Amino acid sequence: MFKSVFKTGIRGIYNVSDNAAFSTDMWAIYPAKHKQTGKMVSVFIFEKPRFEAQVHRLCNQTANTRNPRQIVGEYYEQIRIEISQLTKLKHPQILTVLEVMEETKLKFLFVTEPVTANLATLDLQKETLLSIQKGLLEISKGLQFLHSHCSIIHMNIQPSSVFVNTQGDWKLAGFKFLQNLNELSPLDRENFYIMNSSSVVETANHNLNYTAPELILDSAGVRLGTANDMWALGMLIYYLYNKGDCMINCFEVNSLSDFKAEFRKFELKFYNHRPSELKYMFKEVPESLWTIMTQLLARYPNDRILIDQFIDSDFFDGSLIKMMWFIDEFTTKTMGEKIVFLDGLLGHSDLLPQLPSTFRNSKLLPLLVDAIKSEIGLLPLKKLDLETDAFLSKSLLLVFAIGGLLSNLSFQDRIYDGLLSTTKTKKTESPFLKLFQISVKIRLAIISNTDLFLKKLTQKQVIELLKEVPTLCVTISRNDIDQQADQIKLQDTYLSNLSLVVELFDFPYIKNTLLPLICQVFKTTTILSTKIQTIKTFDMLVAKKIIDKVIVNEQLLPVLENLKSRDKRIVGAVIGFFVRLSASQHIALDLETMVEKILGQCLRLIFGCSDCSKSEFKELLESLKKIEDVALDEKLKTLSDVARDPANEDFSTLLNSALVRQKPEEPSIKAPVLQPTSAVVTENSISPQTHVTSRAKPLTLTSSRQNLGLRFGATSTTSGTQKGHKVSSLRPGLELRKSSDITPAVQKGLANKLTSDQGTSLDWSSAETSYKSAHTSMNSAILQPQNTLGTLTRSAGPSWAPLTSSPGQSLAKLPPGFSSNILTPNSTGPEQAPPKTRTTSGEDLLDFL
Repeated sequence: MFKSVFKTGIRGIYNVSDNAAFSTDMWAIYPAKHKQTGKMVSVFIFEKPRFEAQVHRLCNQTANTRNPRQIVGEYYEQIRIEISQLTKLKHPQILTVLEVMEETKLKFLFVTEPVTANLATLDLQKETLLSIQKGLLEISKGLQFLHSHCSIIHMNIQPSSVFVNTQGDWKLAGFKFLQNLNELSPLDRENFYIMNSSSVVETANHNLNYTAPELILDSAGVRLGTANDMWALGMLIYYLYNKGDCMINCFEVNSLSDFKAEFRKFELKFYNHRPSELKYMFKEVPESLWTIMTQLLARYPNDRILIDQFIDSDFFDGSLIKMMWFIDEFTTKTMGEKIVFLDGLLGHSDLLPQLPSTFRNSKLLPLLVDAIKSEIGLLPLKKLDLETDAFLSKSLLLVFAIGGLLSNLSFQDRIYDGLLSTTKTKKTESPFLKLFQISVKIRLAIISNTDLFLKKLTQKQVIELLKEVPTLCVTISRNDIDQQADQIKLQDTYLSNLSLVVELFDFPYIKNTLLPLICQVFKTTTILSTKIQTIKTFDMLVAKKIIDKVIVNEQLLPVLENLKSRDKRIVGAVIGFFVRLSASQHIALDLETMVEKILGQCLRLIFGCSDCSKSEFKELLESLKKIEDVALDEKLKTLSDVARDPANEDFSTLLNSALVRQKPEEPSIKAPVLQPTSAVVTENSISPQTHVTSRAKPLTLTSSRQNLGLRFGATSTTSGTQKGHKVSSLRPGLELRKSSDITPAVQKGLANKLTSDQGTSLDWSSAETSYKSAHTSMNSAILQPQNTLGTLTRSAGPSWAPLTSSPGQSLAKLPPGFSSNILTPNSTGPEQAPPKTRTTSGEDLLDFL
């Protein structure tokens, strides 16, 4: 948009736009930006070649004209005087020159504050009555400065001489005909005649539509004076309210004959009439100005009012115009005056929307933002006093009030970027944190506008703002002890506004940061309003389904369980919260929690509350009844519909009962499959087990891994191969492992058994005596079979039955200590038939094993 079109001076300092904002007379006004600071300005450029070409054309069309070069030279000199006077005169209502005029071969150019139009190019249809009223006051203040302090007459009050800056202020300029009364004698004032300097160039002459009649028509008396400007001001008022029409409208603004004819018509209509009869003349001019208009447009200068009288008139007596004027002079006021003004503006909320939008948004808002930033910048150098704190907090409230009338984009640009941005650098804190940490009043001003932030900012920006502040909002530092009342209000405001933004926060932040902080406030605060507000916050978190059952059990209930206060308002709030908590489908508290933690706590609170009336006590009991009903419903869901009498239960009822818990079945006992082996039993491979087990088991014989010629149970080297299993693979519960515990006689008898022919049996009686004599000390350790083993059964695996001998079989063939009641493997059926009597003595040990 901008480009540098020059190289030195003004041309090297500013980037000037390609397109002019507007034009006036022979000047084109371009918006520009300072290359280093980025400050916006306006650059006035006068094109000499264009003007000179126009002068030559006019001279060729008009007879008896002067030399074009002379006309051009006079006009250039007039420009130099005008800009020089504009540069010298400094006043808020006079256009500010930032860079003095620079003249080149082709151009005149100078730099001023940024302007958007003058009254000749301004769209008057969009201007409100208040903005025009304020503009007239600003022009009057400028004229007052010229008349009273400088003794200068403007002599060129017309629409093209009044500029409008970007803040909506009206500024005086057009000083080409300026007259300093201090430099003129009384005779010069009487003989002053404006037509003495007439030129073929229209803009080099006075505009007769705004020229006082005494300067043209009168031949005697004082012609030059401040009354000339008052006449022009009256004509300008008519122009503004009638949207560009002139009360005296000459066909040619420089023609004396046209002026005389038009003034004659005006004189007949206007003079010798009461103000109330001039409505048809004033048209859209407000009635409050009719009397003043007759005084401004009086025929003779001595009958016109002075500029001071105009400023003090009832026309500028309204509260709005006075407020706007105070804002214009805001920087010159004391801190106390500023605070009183801000209080009044905040107290009358209807005043702010009535201000012109241009004035409110472009002047008042930047003024307040800059004032806040300036005061914050000074804080490291001075201590925050009460006046500064009040000024900053009230200014913030007014800034946010104006922000509510802005669009979202304008709010971001004009307020958020300057005051609320959370962006920070390595050296400085973010503007928001720097502002938020100053005082409690400022925090309260920010937090109270949470709803505004939700409307004007993005969700991400709101989260960044409010995640930074909870600790500062609910805790008080030593520096803020004297602001305890504001801190209490800040706590309550923050907690109440949480419902607006809590759904934007992530769950870990709520669980680990926000909720523990609120619980801590609930436990430590002694402020009734804060205590109740925290309970409401808990209720809100449950209602919005922000927290779950685990958080309620782990964080909320322990805090509420330790509640010491018995104030009826706190008790009522807690009971109400418990009612909604127990009924919450989202939380779904279990029956045990409701009975032990909630009902018990409710009873303690209700019966501990001593400041409630009977009706209030009954209301609390009614609330308790609601919790009991919920607990009762939960309990009934766990009970069966039919009562059960244990005395009348039969076997089928017991099995069908939902309360009977069946024990898991024990795993079945399975023996490994026996495989043929070539190992033989040695004398030292068998030893009795000397420890007592929990269940009686048959004695186990183990064999060594020697390679024998005969298989176990075989009568020859070729027989019994189907029963040739490894003895070491048979692992009953009781084993004889130590060969030293077996006598040689027993070992010899066992060897004879293994080597005997089929049909022979092992005689254990011959070894019994020697075994007992050798091991009398072990009799107590040897496991003796009991008769009860005859009834032992297993749920799975092989069943066991008593071992009985056949009628012709001697019991002496059994091992010592064993009787016919020893268990032997049988079928796995529930009812076993008696085992068949074996006639072969060689199979007894095999069946036993």
